[in-house]
Amino acid sequence: MTHKTLEDMQSISSELLEKLLAAGFTSLESLSWIEPQELTEQLDLDLDLAIKIVEEAKSSINYKPMTAVELLEKEKTKKPITTGSKALDGLLGGGIYTGEITELSGAFGTGKTQLCFQLCINVQLPENEGGLSGGAYYLDTEASFSSKRIAQMAQSRGLEPLPFLKNIAVTKTHNSDHLMYIIKNVEQIIKQRNIKLFIIDSIASHFRAEYIGEMNLVKRQQVVMSLAETLKKLLETYDLAIVVTNQVIATIDESLLDKSPHPALGFAWAHRPHQRILLRKGRGSSRIARMYDSSRLPDRECVFFVTEKGITDK
Repeated sequence: MTHKTLEDMQSISSELLEKLLAAGFTSLESLSWIEPQELTEQLDLDLDLAIKIVEEAKSSINYKPMTAVELLEKEKTKKPITTGSKALDGLLGGGIYTGEITELSGAFGTGKTQLCFQLCINVQLPENEGGLSGGAYYLDTEASFSSKRIAQMAQSRGLEPLPFLKNIAVTKTHNSDHLMYIIKNVEQIIKQRNIKLFIIDSIASHFRAEYIGEMNLVKRQQVVMSLAETLKKLLETYDLAIVVTNQVIATIDESLLDKSPHPALGFAWAHRPHQRILLRKGRGSSRIARMYDSSRLPDRECVFFVTEKGITDK
């Protein structure tokens, strides 16, 4: 998008550059996303200087249009992470891709978190084994992360658990403000740990608990849209895949023909994920994945299994 760096900016002194880098602002893009008031509060800057910095960062980025051919070539650079199931990989067009937000929705016990655990292992595998030789960063909003379960998955496949566990960074978020803070300041961790998979499990948990009732709906939508925009910018800046789990809610509107459960967070979030997968229980350890919404893949279903070994085809 641009070849300029923070060091090239006229409005940033060497002393201020150190403060910006320490706060996680490592690119022009990261400065162009933030509101000047927020930059002022984070770094104790004069508001006029913050406005000048943000405006210079925005003007330094070349947002020229791309041709359809260029976009096609960009699509070809996306790389998949295997889910561990050939059937599920097929549904996803090859796996969980970098440059995309993939949403996993479903009721309790449908395999959302188990699939995230499996991806934390698989992203670390070499490319010829379906991985990206990278790390995972896991934001846990529901206290569901289990190192023990991931170790079990790795060990059952003949892998030494400890190196895999060391390459998974985990933050347990306490509320929506904490979640937003982590997401907006994640760049340093992404670069330091070669993060190729960024997971939020689950994206709806804090928002649904804190923004209750119609009176808070508009505020919730604003915060969710801000979160979605930040995730989008991360995809544009870094070569990684983003996976979010989501809760499902029942349809209240009796006039709608489809009354089946659907992902939470409404229209503010609905069009942000590139792929939306809806999971439900089958018989025994089987799970059914449906391509709920995608701009490039057909609406279809597949069956996979959640076993002691992890995500499998049987």
